[in-house]
Amino acid sequence: MRFSVLLEILSFAASAFAQSSPPELPVVSSISSQIPPQCSPGKSIGISIDATMITTSLSEVQFQSLGHGRTGGFANCDFKVELNSWYYNYRVAISGATIRGNANLSDGVKIYQFNTTAVFRLEHLKNFSPVTPPEVTNLAKSTMLGQLTTTNDIGGSGIYDDDFNVPISSPSEKVWSPCFQGSEGSGQDSTYLEFYVSASSSDETGEGDAKLSSGLTVDWDLVWEECTPNSNSTYVSWGNERVDDWQSCTYR
Repeated sequence: MRFSVLLEILSFAASAFAQSSPPELPVVSSISSQIPPQCSPGKSIGISIDATMITTSLSEVQFQSLGHGRTGGFANCDFKVELNSWYYNYRVAISGATIRGNANLSDGVKIYQFNTTAVFRLEHLKNFSPVTPPEVTNLAKSTMLGQLTTTNDIGGSGIYDDDFNVPISSPSEKVWSPCFQGSEGSGQDSTYLEFYVSASSSDETGEGDAKLSSGLTVDWDLVWEECTPNSNSTYVSWGNERVDDWQSCTYR
């Protein structure tokens, strides 16, 4: 009995140690957007990071008509965050998310679907030491979270004017970043998180209206794991999508 209890204690301690967060967190270096009118870096995209989550606040995301003669609307933001100063000997994954906001819906309009997608992106300069022209960069990417979430609780009858808070399911299995070497952002590696967030509304009468009072906010849940960096595995095999010689630059 004592031996069994000891094993359980050791197992729990090992699990807690493996999942502990790093002593220092990454730093946002830059933000770029594919849809500046709805989500503009420096104006309407807010990013905060703590050990348990990354929060992305998209304050100006708003429903737009899907087209002439069509009912319903679509609100979205497609943006990329460059992150530096990852702590050596750790890797990270996204274990789930929550999307929240405040909606003002009239005449039975409802919000029925959310898309929350997060992709980790690694750009690796092949010929770094020494740098010899042309500079050649490899690209590797992995989707950490990609969920379409339906809901029947936001509108659909009369007027809806309230907050909403929708949990996003965890991925079927964790998708880990590379094991960080501590030099990302300052050497031959650039790292990014690409986010895509959207909401879809429907209007059966064609007379309703859908507004987001403060845009959309997503809390992306983080999990951490200690690891041993291996340059060969990172640069040769990491990533669900890899493009060798993705970019070549010659300076004149």
